[in-house]
Amino acid sequence: MKIQQIRKDKEEYMEMLLMAEPQRDVIESYLDKGEMFVLVNGGDVCAVCVIELLKNRKCELRNIATRVEERGKGYAKSLICHVCEHYGNQCDTMYAGTGNSRKTLEFLGKCGFVNSHIAANYYAEHYREPVYEGEVKLTDKIYLKKQLDSEVNVKKVVDLALEAGRILLKNGAEIFRVDETMIRICQRFHVEYVDTFILSHAIFISAENGMEETYTKVKQVPLSSAHLGIVAEVNELSREISEGLVSIEEAARRLKAIDRIPEKKGYFQVLAAGAASGCYGYLLGASETESIAAFFIGCILYVWVLAAKRQNLSKMIVNIVGGVLITALAIAACHLPVPGNVQFGGMIIGSIMPLVPGLAFVNAIRDIADSDFLSGTVRMIDALLVFVYIAVGVGVTLSVYNRMGGGFML
Repeated sequence: MKIQQIRKDKEEYMEMLLMAEPQRDVIESYLDKGEMFVLVNGGDVCAVCVIELLKNRKCELRNIATRVEERGKGYAKSLICHVCEHYGNQCDTMYAGTGNSRKTLEFLGKCGFVNSHIAANYYAEHYREPVYEGEVKLTDKIYLKKQLDSEVNVKKVVDLALEAGRILLKNGAEIFRVDETMIRICQRFHVEYVDTFILSHAIFISAENGMEETYTKVKQVPLSSAHLGIVAEVNELSREISEGLVSIEEAARRLKAIDRIPEKKGYFQVLAAGAASGCYGYLLGASETESIAAFFIGCILYVWVLAAKRQNLSKMIVNIVGGVLITALAIAACHLPVPGNVQFGGMIIGSIMPLVPGLAFVNAIRDIADSDFLSGTVRMIDALLVFVYIAVGVGVTLSVYNRMGGGFML
């Protein structure tokens, strides 16, 4: 979706404008001097509005209409949000006049408009024929108003950008994605002078409002597990912000909701870990029997991982104990009465996959490739230490098992 201003050939949208204003000559009276905006989605114009500038830093929403088949999708609200921001630097108040229709009044109220004044018998005096909205005959014209922000609130914009960056970084997004999202949010809300410095576990942002007033903020972001679903939601929200479809207040509310998106259910994560273990084991050369065993080992392993997360155990303990658990279960599986020659090597290779920090490792390489050497190095070290922890758990268990068998059982 995108919103654009129409400067020529405004009459082409007359059919849509007549949906909200039944008398053509009334539209023509303000169409030339008014400024028109349209909301386009998929190449089709879904909504249109006309704003007329008044005296003393005032403006009026003269017409807003949405195609019948596109109603109920929030296009009109997005269009009003955009024009309110657009005129915020040159107007203090926006008026909107409508009939005594409850539905329209409720809609404008949700968009932030409040009662201003009433023009009695307006429709009877200014229209040749009675005007109806649905089954309601319009008589008085009710004017509502909305106060517009005349100055950019740098603090509010920076806080919004910082929160979006924190959520992205916390859930496994790359450094360049965090930086790009924060800058785009600031520029969309007219904060042009902005600098960011992002590490793998911290964000620094500084912005100016053009009047030599600087606002700087630092946010620590502890390393944690990734949630790509949240990253995708923030990316989608940032696109809508860039297109002018979301206000600062609505964006802040949606970020809070996104940050509270829960992880998948525990049983789903356990089954996914088991499936990953079995499939990776088979791809890496394990037999069918070994892959089935790796599936069950992976499920048991992730029960331990989830339990350790609830107890806030350190990453070192989680991965070392995980390596011990995988190896012990693989050795035990070798002594079960199953057909075929079962080797624990294939089971171990597949079962360790849920512990491997593949996303962190790839992001570290990408950060280094983008010249974010400090962040890439920190992430790389963190990923390599996880490999070491897993290797310690597996190696110690195999060593103990080998010593118990006098070196014969390996």
